[in-house]
Formats: sequence, structure tokens, C-alpha cells
Amino acid sequence: MNNFSTCLCWSACIYSILLHDNNGLQALKMAYTPGRGDSISPSGTVAFTAKLKDCDSYPKDSGVLRFATVLLNEGGGYSPETGIFTCPTGGLYHFTLHASVYGRVQCAIFKNGGTVVSLYHTTLPDKCSQVASVSCVVKLVENDTVWVNMWGPGRNDIFATEDNDTVFVGVRVG
Repeated sequence: MNNFSTCLCWSACIYSILLHDNNGLQALKMAYTPGRGDSISPSGTVAFTAKLKDCDSYPKDSGVLRFATVLLNEGGGYSPETGIFTCPTGGLYHFTLHASVYGRVQCAIFKNGGTVVSLYHTTLPDKCSQVASVSCVVKLVENDTVWVNMWGPGRNDIFATEDNDTVFVGVRVG
């Protein structure tokens, strides 16, 4: 690490890394918002964890389930507005859905509009709260999309409360 020095400047959530090499000083600037985890990571890490909001429990429609509470969005691929992960960097990804169920639920993890893995769970006739999970590893290329898809009325008893989370997680593993 000859002739290497680093200077971090957090003014307006922008930092600069100053690199010294044999040809002189070279500046590399990267946008980064500390603490939120939703900008492109300097390490290239892609990972997200998003939770279902209480008010989005028992969805009325079929289609994309939107996990609006984002705990982590390293790499910026997950959109809480749409519920869709858009792959920023190709590779192998692991996705998991942990769903709190009170009744009957049927859903799937979709990739580019098609089912990858599906989940059906019922707590009927006793109707008690349980957690159902499904996960998969898929190969993605840049701009592939992944989301949780609901089947709709009669199979939509998925919920979240202050004490029970329903979460969608994705991480690039290689």
C-alpha cells in the first residue's frame, strides 16, 4: 500500500476517497447515505429486508404484495412503492418469505412474471396464528424482477401486527 492515503468527507452525505498512486492524486467520489442502506454499496453488496405494514394485512387483490417498511436495501434494488426487487447486479440470489398466517394463504415468489416457488398454508378450521415460509436460490441477470405474488380473495389471510412480522428478504450470494 505504498503512496496510499484515504480521506473521508461526509459533507452532504457524499464522501470522497483520495487515492495516491505513482501518477499523482486521483479522486473517486461515490454517493452514499449513511444509515439508510439504500444506495449502491461501495462493497457491491446487494441485500434487502422489507416488512408488511399492519395496514396492508389481508390484501384484497391478487398480484404483487407490497412490503412497504424497508429495514435494509443495500444496492437499492427493492422498491417499497411497488414491492418489486429489480436486480442491480447479476448473480445468484437467495429469497425468503416468512408469512404470518391467520386462516388460509396462497402466494409465490415470482421471477419475471413466472412462479419460482409457491406456498400454501392453512390454519383452518382451528384458525390460529402461524408462520409459513418459503425460500429459493435463483440466478438473475441485471434488470430481472422478483416479487411475492398473492392469489387473492379466499387465500389472502397474511398479516402483520406490532408483534407479528411478515417479511420478504433477498441477498446476492455470488
